[in-house]
This record gives sequence, structure tokens and C-alpha cells, in this order.
Amino acid sequence: MNRPGLRSSLLACLAGSLLPCLSNSLWAQEPAAAPPEPKQADTPAEAIRELTIYIPYEKLRKVFEKEGRGVFLPYEKFRQLWDAAREKTAPQAEHEPPAPAVITEVDSEAIAAKDVVRVAAKVKVDLLREGWLKVPLRLSDAAITKSAIADQPARIIADAGGGYYLLLEKKGKQPESITLDLEYAKAITRQPGQNSVVFQAPQAPVSRWRVRIPEPGVKVELSPLIAATEVPGAGAPQGGEAKPAEKNVEEPKVAEKPPAEETVVLAFVGAAPTVRIQWTPKAEGATGLEALVSVAAEQEVWINEGVTRSRAQLAYTISRAELGQLAIEAPADYKVTNVFDANVRQWSVEQADKLQKINVQLFEPAKAGQSVVVELEKFAGEEPQRTVAVPVVKAIGVGRQQGLVVVQAAEGLRAEVANAAGLLQIDASELPETLRRTAWNFAYRYAAAGYQLAFDVEKVQPRIRVDSLVEFTVRPERAELGLLAIYDIQRAGVFQLELDVPAGYQVRQVEGRPAPGAEPVQVDTHHLERENKTRLVVNLGRKAMGKVALGVQLQKDLQEPDLLGPTGKAVTMPVEVPRPVSTNLERATGRLIVYAPESLRVNPATSDGLRAISFEEALAGMEAGRQAQDAARPVLAFAFTQEPMKLELAAERRKPQVTVGQLLVARVDEGVVKYEATFFYSVLYSGVKSLRLDLPAEVASAAHNMTPAIREKTIEPPPADLAKGYVAWSLSGETERIGDGSIRFVWEKKLDGLDVGSQLEFDVPVLVPRGVDRAWGQIVLTKAETVDLQTPDEPKGLRPIDPQHDLMPGASVSDAARAFEFHDDWALAVTATRYQLEEIKHTSVERAVVRAVVTRGKNVKFQALFRMRSVRQRLVVQLPQGSTVDMEPRIDGRPTTLEQGQDRQYFIPLVESGAEKPFVLELRYTVQGDGRTLELAEFPLEPAVQKVYLCVYLPEEWAILERKGPWTEEFRWRLDDNFTWKPASRLSDQELVAWVCERLDVADSFPTDGRCYVFSTLSPLPPPAGDLQLRWIEEDWLNAIVFAAVVLLGIFLIPAGAGVRGLALGALVIAAVALGVFYPILAWQMLDGVLAAGLLVVLVLWILVYFLWTRRRNSEPELPGEPWPDEWPGLVTPAVPPVAAEAQAAIWPSPAPSTPETEKPPESRGEEPPRDESGRQQGGQDHA
Repeated sequence: MNRPGLRSSLLACLAGSLLPCLSNSLWAQEPAAAPPEPKQADTPAEAIRELTIYIPYEKLRKVFEKEGRGVFLPYEKFRQLWDAAREKTAPQAEHEPPAPAVITEVDSEAIAAKDVVRVAAKVKVDLLREGWLKVPLRLSDAAITKSAIADQPARIIADAGGGYYLLLEKKGKQPESITLDLEYAKAITRQPGQNSVVFQAPQAPVSRWRVRIPEPGVKVELSPLIAATEVPGAGAPQGGEAKPAEKNVEEPKVAEKPPAEETVVLAFVGAAPTVRIQWTPKAEGATGLEALVSVAAEQEVWINEGVTRSRAQLAYTISRAELGQLAIEAPADYKVTNVFDANVRQWSVEQADKLQKINVQLFEPAKAGQSVVVELEKFAGEEPQRTVAVPVVKAIGVGRQQGLVVVQAAEGLRAEVANAAGLLQIDASELPETLRRTAWNFAYRYAAAGYQLAFDVEKVQPRIRVDSLVEFTVRPERAELGLLAIYDIQRAGVFQLELDVPAGYQVRQVEGRPAPGAEPVQVDTHHLERENKTRLVVNLGRKAMGKVALGVQLQKDLQEPDLLGPTGKAVTMPVEVPRPVSTNLERATGRLIVYAPESLRVNPATSDGLRAISFEEALAGMEAGRQAQDAARPVLAFAFTQEPMKLELAAERRKPQVTVGQLLVARVDEGVVKYEATFFYSVLYSGVKSLRLDLPAEVASAAHNMTPAIREKTIEPPPADLAKGYVAWSLSGETERIGDGSIRFVWEKKLDGLDVGSQLEFDVPVLVPRGVDRAWGQIVLTKAETVDLQTPDEPKGLRPIDPQHDLMPGASVSDAARAFEFHDDWALAVTATRYQLEEIKHTSVERAVVRAVVTRGKNVKFQALFRMRSVRQRLVVQLPQGSTVDMEPRIDGRPTTLEQGQDRQYFIPLVESGAEKPFVLELRYTVQGDGRTLELAEFPLEPAVQKVYLCVYLPEEWAILERKGPWTEEFRWRLDDNFTWKPASRLSDQELVAWVCERLDVADSFPTDGRCYVFSTLSPLPPPAGDLQLRWIEEDWLNAIVFAAVVLLGIFLIPAGAGVRGLALGALVIAAVALGVFYPILAWQMLDGVLAAGLLVVLVLWILVYFLWTRRRNSEPELPGEPWPDEWPGLVTPAVPPVAAEAQAAIWPSPAPSTPETEKPPESRGEEPPRDESGRQQGGQDHA
């Protein structure tokens, strides 16, 4: 049942209950007064005290529930509403054109004069809107000379952005067309060999241009260009402009031939933002006169090693006549490499004694100015010193030449002025901006081209400073030298580095290394020189300049038996360090660090020219570039300079230090003890050939060596210190034992007589390593599940430890029961007791959450999450009757296979499960049905199930009435904003899922819908005893039933007295309490806002009945023998519908005619009311 229908039913019921009261109220009214006269519209209307409303009571539902329902009102009211609606109806807005004015066509004629280009244009404009309009003409870069419309001056205003606007006033709404006669001009931009002008002309879709150049045969270019043609023999009439009527013909006709002294071009450019006109002018000049030329020169000279290059830029200033070719003079010993400019067509060189002449031909004769660039170069030998003469580049045939000369010497060269004549040296800040960008060594200015400038150039010798770190590592079999040299090379770069290395060492590696503040050098090749191979020459692939770093590795084999074994004798070893050498070496400092392994004891025997320093000082600034030292530690550190030094070391092999740690594990099982002894040895300084182990004879006969690299051998004859009953073993390998290692032995011992319930005592065997510096160990006891172990409270030489945290490094025993540690002689007796195990359940469910979504489609979606442990390989699951599996089961979020058996049973394989490791099982299935009985999936093999939560989702419009089954409600009832009790779970379903999964994201994709009810149970019973049964009803029906019951009960109690009503209310309270005790869910669903609304309606009814009937009847006298009048004089009684009359007769029956014996006079109303034959009071109790 939908909500609108229910509301309509409730309103109809309420109207039926109130209609008799309203009828009595209408009967008691005074006669209606005449309607007031209508007043003016500007005065406020008086409040309407009474309206006549026509209700079609016979077909009430049919009229008000059908499509197109109607409302009945008087015609005057309808007319008033109609007039108000027409006044508020807004007129439709007129559609205006998108633009106020449009330029449709422009016809322009451009004529080039001496310095400007004048344009005469006819602009056709369509005016579309009424009022003052602004038409953009642009022309921000041109000067308007004339503007007229129909021979009347036009209004032209300037724009803030630099353009112009045509200002017009249009009268009337019809579009108009006007023609603007516009003339404007702009200066010509002249460049060598080319003239151009650019206009920001008015834009129009049709734009025609006629360009006139007062020179014949000139090439004219327009851009942008859509279509263009040059008029070869016909053009516009001379001395006049094109007539407007001629623009409408398809082909523009030319009246006469243009004069031979001009060029005419016709073009269409479209709506272009700019129009560019460019042409190449014919040469002009002073006939019969020579050009006056002056030159400003800027000459740049670069002096490099082996070559001198020059670049001279000559800027000609020409007047009086044109200049068609140029002549330039340069020294003959310099080679002309290039002469270039945009106007240079070709150039050639002519030799003449000590000079050479450069002839330059131009594309177009130069009129006002011309620039040309001349590049020269001269190669020299590899002499360390030479004199460089700066070439003088001189323009021939000019009246005056002056300019600047700047010189730059390359890095690594020193230049000094040898000769300077006709020059004035200036500061670099006085140079032009283009020359100040380069760091020049010399700058000069000259006034005439006959100057002389020469430099004495020599190579700059580099200045080298070296800071080095030498790492000397001594080992029993070899010596190693590592050098990290940081070069600081200034003034000039070098391509070769040399070092003196000690004799007898082999070069293992030479490379560039990064160091703090230094770049690695680029090493190309290296080799050793001299007879004893002590000079190392390193060739670089790139010039080294600034701070660079070089690394060298040297190695030398040692033949010292005293270093290979602990003989007790020291070996004297001289130490020589590699040193950089160079004729340009200014200073060399270094630091020396001596490394040695722990097996060698190293001390300085002689140290001359050295200063002892700390290791931190020795490594300062060198950490990033040094080589890592493995298995060696620093023992000595020194600092040295360029002065001679001598260092001798005394090295001695140290005796071995052996430490043995023993881990003895005893695993006590039923009838046997399994031992595992692991010896962790550490041999320092020197190697040992074998290790000695003393063990009991019974253990020696049963122990197995589990270390393949170790061989055990009984020592014969037995050592003198061997204990009685023990056997001495020698443990050795292929090589000497040094460093860390382990040796493992295993054996077993039977325990006879260890029956169920009996005890047996045995001693743990003692294994003793001999000939070691330190021996210690730990004992770990493990047991089977059926065995219990006991040890003495204070065992001899043993200390109890925690087997989970205190075991030696590298040892781990997961099932350890007890552990002890010893450092001296020890003894341990263990008492073992055997028990019988009882079988327990193989599967346990620790936590479970089931979410059931009851849908409106008569099915229930289930998601079951179980946190469980199991020792079975296959888990048996039985699903409810009529269920279908929605997706494959998941274990810890990973899908697994599902095997179907018989009778709704399924098998899930458990591959990685175990009793110690819990896992999360997820099942999803659908059960057909309305969800009134919820049966969960069960495990038929009776696992141990702990607490289970069931989250039931019901649609929002359903109200639950009753719950049956061994389940506990895990929700509380809370009052929402609509005064309705809603369930609120103590724990949300997401919290319950997280409680089961614990950091496993396995259940986020299950969709839910509706209102959630949470139930729980502990160790649920198998179905059907453990099923959850729910009863519900649609919430709208429940509200309707509660509301109707309360209202009908209130209507029924209207004729009753106050006592009866009180008894009824008391009975209602008792029923509500009993309902809360026996059916608490139903009680919470009923005690809401709907019940309160019903009680409020009943209260209103009772109040209306009291004021409208009971009180009036008690206050007015009744005439004896007169019945209640059907009509009152002067009272207009409206027509009562038959339905309302029947309802009134049913509720208020007509009073029976009174007899004279039962009537009382009006003055006796305060006495006791009459009673009937049975003694009861007639007319009910007094409601006053």
C-alpha cells in the first residue's frame, strides 16, 4: 500500500469524525449577514467572515482523485485571479541583432609618394540598431586626412588604445546603409633595397586594394594575399577616383592605359587584421657627382694558441650619390675567410705586395648606408713566444674611417703591448653595449685607419698545488697503496700528470675520482717510465684546469713467512708513498693512513719527516673519493710535506683466539631423546688447523657429523687431561679454520620404561671443547605434547634463561620448553613424565559475522565471515535449503575451489591451514524466500563455535514485530527527528567485520540496503532450533492500524462518561506495559509519533464535543414536555448530506420524549439527574 493512498484514507477518516461536530457548529451560528458591498481596488478588502463552498459529497473520491481534478470557486473570485495573472504577464523581449553595425565592403586605393603612402577608401557600413553607434575603423598607426558621409564631415573619435571610431546616430528600427569616404596616410619604411608600409585598415569580408607605385616595372608584394593581378596596359582613369557605381560590375574596367611611369596592382586581401605593401624601388642618386662616404669600424681580435682571428664590421655612411661596390684593404699575411651582408652579392681578393684588396659587389647600390663584415685569420707555429700584429682593415675610397679595436687573449696566453701607434686606449665601460658583453683584455679607439698595434704573446705556465691522501694496507700476503690526489691547477691547463711511485709495485688502476670541490680528470692512457719503472705518466683526454682529482691503486706481493703464521717474530717493512712531480709544482702536501687486519700487530719502527695525526684529521675532506677498506682497520695516521720522509713498520702475526659457543637441544619424545649439538666457533687473528672436542663414549658411538666440510678423528693416544669415560675428537677441514663457523652433531638415546603415567630420570650429556680461549653454551629442552619435563630447582653450573628471547645469535628453537646457560662445568638431570592425550575438536570458529540482506524480490543475500582454525585438510559446510552459491569461497581474501557433495554439503580444501595459524573464511550465497526464517550455514562435523553476530537488513518501509529464536538483540531504540523509534546497533556491521578480519581487507565489496538489526548468540544450535524467526509488517499499515484503532476507540468513548474514559485509558496503559514485557519490539514500533497523533486527535474530539454539545446542554434549560426542536426560528440550516446525517444519528441518537413524571423544572437543575428503572443516571455523567 503506497503512502499517498494511506494519507488520503486517514484524511477521509478524520473528516468523517469531525463532520458531525462541524454540523452542530453550523446549526448554532447566527444567520449569515448580507455580503458587503465591493470596495475600490486601492482600499484593503475586509476579512471574509463566511464563504459558501460546494462539496460534491456523493462522488467525493471520484472527483478529487481522478486526473485533471477541479476546484470550484465563484466567478468574481475567478475574474479577480484572471486579471491579476494578465497584469503580471511580461511582454516578450524583442530580438536584437548581434552587432549594432557591420562594415560590409571596403574599396581602397593606395598611391606611393616620396615619403608616404596615401590611401583613399570607400567604406560601406550597414547600421542595424537604433541610437548612437560606434563603428571601429582601427588605423591606430595612420593619420586620417579626410572623412565624409554624403559630402558631409563624419564624426571620428579616437580610442584610448590608439585607434579610431566612426560615431553615428541612427533613427528608426529599419536597417540602413551608408558610405564613408576616408583618406589616410602613413610614412614609408625604407630598408636597403626594399620599401614597405603596414596599415591596420578597417576590416571587411570584401576588401579590394588598388596599389599605384610611381615607377615602372616595380615588383609589388601584398600580404595577406588572396588574389592579385598587375595591370599591364589598362588602369583607372588618371586624375580621378573610381566611381561607386563601378564597384558593382563583375570585372572592373579600365578606361585608359596607365602612364608608363607607374606600376598598378589590383588585390583582394579579405578581413585581414593588417595589410602590408612592400616593393623594391629603382635606384636614384645625384647624377654626375661622386658619393661622400665615411666609415665607422668595430674590429674584434682573438689571439689563441697557434691562430689569430679578426672580425671587422664596417658601417658606411653614404651621401650625395649611390655606391654600387666597395673596396677594402687588408694585410697580405692574413687570409680573408668571409665577407658578408644581406646586400652583398659577391666578393673577390686581389694581391698587391704586402696588402690585399677585397672587391665587394652589392645587389642594390647603397644610397644612405651600408654595412659589411670582414673576417680574417692567421695561423702561427707552436713557439712559446711570438709577436702578433693586429691586422688593419681599411676601407678604400672613403673620406674618413674611425673606429674601435678590441683584443682578447685566450686562457693560457699572456699578451703584452709591443707597439701601439695612432691608438688611444680606453676603458671597457666606454665600449658600446654589443662589445661590453665580452671580457676584452685591451680596447682602443682610433681616428684614422693608419694605426699600428702589435703584442708579444707567450704561453702561461701552470701553477700546480697538490693535496693527497695515501692509504697503505698491509696484509699477510701483499701490500696495497691507494692514492687520491687533488690537483689545484691555475693560470693554464695541462694534458699530462706525472707521479713517482715506489719500485716493485704494480699499477692496478688509474682513474679520475670525484672529490669534494673537485671534478674527476678524464684519463686517456697511462704508462711507467725509467729503468726501474718508478715514473707514472698519465695522459689526459681533456685539459685539466681548476680542481681535479686522480686516483691510483698499486699492489705488491709479500714473501714473509713470519706474517703467514704466528711465529712470534716481527717483520720490518719500509713504506714509500707515491708523490706528484712537475716542473710547475708549487706545493705538495699529503696524509698517510696505515691499515692492517686484526691478525697483524703493526707498530712504527722509524718515522722521519712525518707528523702523527688523528684518523678524523687524516680523512678531512677526502671521505667521498677514497676506496672502501674491507677486513682492515686503520692503525696509524701521519701528515707529510714535500720534504723527504722515511717510514718503517714492524708487523707481527698475532696468535689465534678461539671462542666456542655450544647450543645443545634435547627433544624428549615418547620413548626417545633426540639430541642436537651445534658448536659456533670464532677464530680471530690467525687460523687453526683443528679443534678438540671431548664427549662421552656412548655419545661418540652414536653421534653423526652433519657438517660436510668438517672431519672428525679420534685422537690417539688419548690426551693426558681426558676425563674418564670420554673420547677426544679432532675436528679439522681442508684448510685452516679462521673467522666464524659452525659444526653440528645429532644423536638419539632411547628411554626405556617411560609408560603412560610413569616417570623417568636421565642425565643430559656434557660435551666439552678443549684448547679454546673461551667456551660457553646453552641447553634447550623441548618435549612432545604427551610428555612433561621437570628439572632441579638449582642445577649445577646452569642459569635459567628465556628460550624465546635469550638464545645466542643465530639460534632459534620454536617449541622450546626450558633453557639454561653455562660458562663452566655443569650437570643437569631431567625427569620426564608421560601422559595420555584426549582428542579434541579439529575445527574451531573463534569469531563469526553473518550479514543477511532481505530484498523485496523474495530472496535473502548472505555473507558469512568466520575466523577459525582447523587441522583438517577439507572443511565441510552445509548451506540452507534452497540456497545458491553467489561466488567462490575466499580464505584470507584469496579465492579457493568449492567441491559439492550430497545433501547440500560442500567441501572447501584447506591447503595452508594449521592449528596455530587462524584464517578467515568468507561465504556468499542466496536463499530464496521472504526472510521470515533465517537459517545460517553450519559445519556438520560439530566444530567449537564461539560468539556469532547476525546483521539483518530489512527494507526501510518494513517494521519488525517479533523475534523468535536463541538470539540476543544487540541494538537499542532511539527516537529520530520524526518522533519514530529506530534501532541503533551497539556495534556497526563494519566494526564487526573488522573484528573478524583483523587487518584483512576481504569484505568491502558486499552491498547492503535497508535498516540493520544486529543479533548475537553464543555457540548457536543447529537448525531448525538455532534459526532466527522474524515477523514484520509494512510500516504504513502498522501506522494506519494504530492510528485508526486509537481514533475509533476515542470516538466510541465520546458518549461515555469521564470514569469510563479513565478506565479505558488505564486499560490502554496496562496493555502497553504488557506489550512491552511480552512483545518488546512491537511495543517500540507502536509507541511513536503516530500513536501520539492519534491520541491528540482523540483529545481534540473530546474537547470539541465538550464545548459544542455537553456544556451547552447543561447550561440551557429544557422545557418540560418539549422535544428538541428540529429547527430554530431565524437559523439558516445548511443542507446536511445523507452520509453525515447517518453518522450523526449513529453517534448522537435522538432523545426519547420525556414524561411529566421524569421532567423537572429549570430551577431544579442542580438536583440529582433522573435515573432509569435500573437506577443508572440518564444522559451520562456531567461533563462539566
